[in-house]
Amino acid sequence: MNQKRIRFMFCLLGFTFFTNSLFSTETEKSKEILRIGWENDVYLISDREYTNGVKLEYGIYKKTYSPSALLLLALDSIIPALRNPNQQYSGVSLQHSIYTPINLYSADTSYGERPYSAYALLSNVASYTWDKSALSFETALGQMGPNAQGKYLQEKIHILTNSPIPQGWDSQIPKQNLYQLNTDWKLFFTKNIGIQTTVKLGNLDTSVSFGPIFRFGNIKSPVATGLNLQDQTPNYDLDETESYFYIRPSIRDQSMNSTLGGKQKNELTAIVHPTDSSSLLFNNGQTIFIGEPLYNSLLDESSNSALTRFFLYDRTVSPDTPFGMKFLVFNTIFNGASVPGDGLKLAILETILNPNFDRTKYPGVEYFFYDTLFRDETTGVSIFSKLLAVQYFYANGVSRPETNLITAFILYNDQNSEKTYHVDLRRFQGRISTGYVFQNQSWFFQAGVEVTSIEYIASDGVPSYHRYTSFQLGKKF
Repeated sequence: MNQKRIRFMFCLLGFTFFTNSLFSTETEKSKEILRIGWENDVYLISDREYTNGVKLEYGIYKKTYSPSALLLLALDSIIPALRNPNQQYSGVSLQHSIYTPINLYSADTSYGERPYSAYALLSNVASYTWDKSALSFETALGQMGPNAQGKYLQEKIHILTNSPIPQGWDSQIPKQNLYQLNTDWKLFFTKNIGIQTTVKLGNLDTSVSFGPIFRFGNIKSPVATGLNLQDQTPNYDLDETESYFYIRPSIRDQSMNSTLGGKQKNELTAIVHPTDSSSLLFNNGQTIFIGEPLYNSLLDESSNSALTRFFLYDRTVSPDTPFGMKFLVFNTIFNGASVPGDGLKLAILETILNPNFDRTKYPGVEYFFYDTLFRDETTGVSIFSKLLAVQYFYANGVSRPETNLITAFILYNDQNSEKTYHVDLRRFQGRISTGYVFQNQSWFFQAGVEVTSIEYIASDGVPSYHRYTSFQLGKKF
């Protein structure tokens, strides 16, 4: 029922926009624009965080009675200073965005990284532009979750670019309907220097952003427009040609970000959070910590300390198990099952090819070796190898108390992590954008780079910033 309702709202918004554009009170022919944009981090040798965004927008340079335009009309009826703009604009757009963690090889949720997520939005934007300022409103609705087809689209992109196939989309943020209202205000003191304030309200993003804008070059438009896919200010309808470079630093204060997951933690994560002073202990000839030292270390796939985590795992299994088998079982169950690097692979082979290695204890070991060591890195480990790893784990020297406790943790986490997994939101971020804009009577083009601090409180080993490129092309007619 929710899906039918949101489809109906999509159709209603589009119908309202196009109907009102046909029956506008202005009779003169106005220009239109069709603009497409793409943002991706692949050109800056990255594949994580906000990793892909596309947007298609159609707009007309005249007054309409679309939902966002009605907000502007209501506002200028209250504030006379907003009346008589030099330009009015209304547009409708489709936008799709994809977010991923760093560890694309793991099929499990990575502790301390953002979860997989994707969303699609249908938006309506309306804008007034004056001699030195512009005010825009955007209303949007959409959906996050599997219906946004983030898994399908990213897999196709990675196949085309011969990149590793992400393995964790089955644990993406579940279905959620999205409702958003955004407003943007730009004010330029000179043609080169201005400020921008953006306020977003909704269950996708609730935040406030502020910062200066600097432009250098052949500038004809009263304000900077279309600096990235999230910039609500439309392209100015110019009769001249302009081209300029821009720099836009900003700060952002956010209180809601649905791409980071829900606000609740599952009970297990709360128990063994790294900052929790309590730990769970048991004694079987030695004291083992289950909690911060062991459990989070084993399952924290975002951590760079794989050897430390393996050392902790090693304390729970029989010392008679060869190093190679220990690591492959650990890697398959607790470490995302990525293919080891060449150096580690040689060390593993050296131990398991030893004549004293008893293969009879490990049925199916030949297939297990091949799949965990030599399979194509762009594919995930097979379910058969996972089953073999669990069988080896329980059959070779793990004591019963340790087995029962570890099993309970694994099963509980597998059952609950997808339902409630999230990463903690970081309230403040810094951003800086720079790029180039060209436009004339018929065309608009933008190319830029954006660097931003990450939006969440991450675990050790996660870089504190992200970067991506932005490209837009628009045709006026």
